[in-house]
Amino acid sequence: LYQKVPNLPDHTGVEMHYDGSDFTWQLMLMDVNEYEGGGTYMRCMRETIKLHQGQVLVHPGELYHKGVDITSGVRSLIVGFMDGFDPKIPDDSESSDNEGEYERNVRMY
Repeated sequence: LYQKVPNLPDHTGVEMHYDGSDFTWQLMLMDVNEYEGGGTYMRCMRETIKLHQGQVLVHPGELYHKGVDITSGVRSLIVGFMDGFDPKIPDDSESSDNEGEYERNVRMY
């Protein structure tokens, strides 16, 4: 996901949100050494997931998550959304669960 808008700062992350799809997937296009920061913070897990190039993250679209800010370099990925299946996985996490967890709990797969 990349956004470049003239006369505005570069897009570096995505705020906490849910997608409203049955499933969301992300395909990492970049090598992890090409950027610093980044990853996908999953609020229900209280962890940031950083993928290696070519890996795919799939999760229920109703789970709250955010794109952690990139501090240098470029992080490029393809994001897709799928509907037609209702997994019935509740996300009972709260916004107060975010407090810095995305920077402390980083898991490299």
